[in-house]
Amino acid sequence: MEIISIAVPPFPIFIEGNLTKYEKGTWHPNRNDLAYFDIIFVKEGRLFLIEEGREFTINKNEMLVLQPLKHHYPFKPTEEDTEFYWLHFYTNSYYTEASEPTNLTSSIPIPSLHYHNHSYTIHLQKKGALVDHKEIYQKMDQLLLATTNENKDLSFWDIQLSFFSLINLLESQGIAKDNSYMTAEKVVQFLRENYHLPITNDTLMEHFNIHENTISKYMKKFYKVTALEYLNSYRLEQARILLLKTDDSIQTIAEKCGYTYGQYFSSVFKKKYGISPLNYRKKHLEGESRERFL
Repeated sequence: MEIISIAVPPFPIFIEGNLTKYEKGTWHPNRNDLAYFDIIFVKEGRLFLIEEGREFTINKNEMLVLQPLKHHYPFKPTEEDTEFYWLHFYTNSYYTEASEPTNLTSSIPIPSLHYHNHSYTIHLQKKGALVDHKEIYQKMDQLLLATTNENKDLSFWDIQLSFFSLINLLESQGIAKDNSYMTAEKVVQFLRENYHLPITNDTLMEHFNIHENTISKYMKKFYKVTALEYLNSYRLEQARILLLKTDDSIQTIAEKCGYTYGQYFSSVFKKKYGISPLNYRKKHLEGESRERFL
């Protein structure tokens, strides 16, 4: 199962969509110049499409994601009456298609002061069954209803929020069934929620009842680092926030981020960022003061 991974921010934008019905013997359009993603959900019947030489048969209650600017066309007409939803969305962010989810880093720099924003990667299965097809069709109907002339008063953001809700549901269709991906996600969530506590490989093994080598394998597969490497990076990220947002002492910040000794924390911080925590605070706060003065 291939996965299309899209870096966020920026967020993808919904362009248009519809519910289309083909009678038996209808050929799907031949397209090679679409500048946006095209997602197809077959509600009844089957579609037969080729994208850049690869054949796809999309059966009832299955989806297919077609990439921008890639040539797609039918390799045969419909064999029965066919009904399908389609939607187009645009992004100028980096994306890739691979045999497994790929965690991408947004090209948009996020200032350290904006600590509530984090880079994210949307993962959509290239082709697969719609596990929650009834809910997906319901969300598509809501999205299409929001774009009709009868709903002109709905804002751009109302429509985009409806689209984001659909994308969020689509993410869970294929990847959530991959046990290794689910485990890696649960480990990351656990680390983020408990980074201020003492955590070792034994802690993770006991909590998840999985051997540390397996946890390490899953983390490296999807995050390119071990669990403890991820934990250390996340702790330092939180420490940077506290250095800029609070007047806490270095020792207090160290303890809040899971480091028992302030001296060790300072050493790890300097190794990561090339500057001590104290000088990091001084440098950024002085720069912020100059900006306010100007």
